[in-house]
Amino acid sequence: MLKILIVEGNEKALREKAAKEGSLAQSELYQKTLTALADDLICTIVYPADENAVLPQQSELADFDGIVWTGSALNIYRRSPAVDRQVDFMKQAFREKTRIFGSCWGLEVAAVAAGGEVAANAKGREVGIARDIRITEEGLCHPMYRGKPPAFDAVAIHLDHVVQLPAGSKVLSGNEMSQVQAIEIKQRESLFWGVQYHPEFDLEYIAGLIRRYNKTLIKEGIRKDEAAVEMWAADLETAHHDEDGNDLKRQYCLGSDVLDPGSRLLELSNWLSYLRQGKTKANTAK
Repeated sequence: MLKILIVEGNEKALREKAAKEGSLAQSELYQKTLTALADDLICTIVYPADENAVLPQQSELADFDGIVWTGSALNIYRRSPAVDRQVDFMKQAFREKTRIFGSCWGLEVAAVAAGGEVAANAKGREVGIARDIRITEEGLCHPMYRGKPPAFDAVAIHLDHVVQLPAGSKVLSGNEMSQVQAIEIKQRESLFWGVQYHPEFDLEYIAGLIRRYNKTLIKEGIRKDEAAVEMWAADLETAHHDEDGNDLKRQYCLGSDVLDPGSRLLELSNWLSYLRQGKTKANTAK
């Protein structure tokens, strides 16, 4: 059995909005994704963005085999209690012997908690598919990318990215939009693996987020109007469900790296394997 702590990055109001839209909160999606990869997980979800959130004590964090930090609609440079509580909680996790995986917001929180800096990307928002992510030399021999091709596409939605690396970090991949698409951060006895994209998102889930962000996408010039946003979202949903939708797959350049769960979720599968190896070594040493 692996005990996993899932840290929800979004505030309660946004989670409730997602539920009304028929969508899972990002922590719920992560739990569904991880338990599909392994049937022996015990997952606990916490909500540090919420006021009066009940969180594990610092000494309890090492009792978890792994910690997962989700994405969020928050911006870390717009400081608020919801942001500060998460940065503080990450700092607590770094003080214990923890193994952490973060997507997008999770990576940003880890970078800031470790002394780095995150800012809005001057190139704009990366949304839908992050193209041509290339694994660095350090990334090619990193266990997170075991079995991953040297260049790949990934489902993504983010405006912010790391602009100053924290101490004890390695850049594992990047692309034209952002030089930091994946990172490892070592802090004391803790080890963080993070990606700026979202391996846990499939095309159906990102289609829902595209609809939720429709006004923002129009304002930023990513699509010209609501009809264009809806067509984009609907096409991605169709490509997700239709195994024979080759025209859409060609139109949107969708390959197995985003369509095949085995390829898309490889970073998470490798992280779970890493946790198991660490647990086996710890049990052997006892």
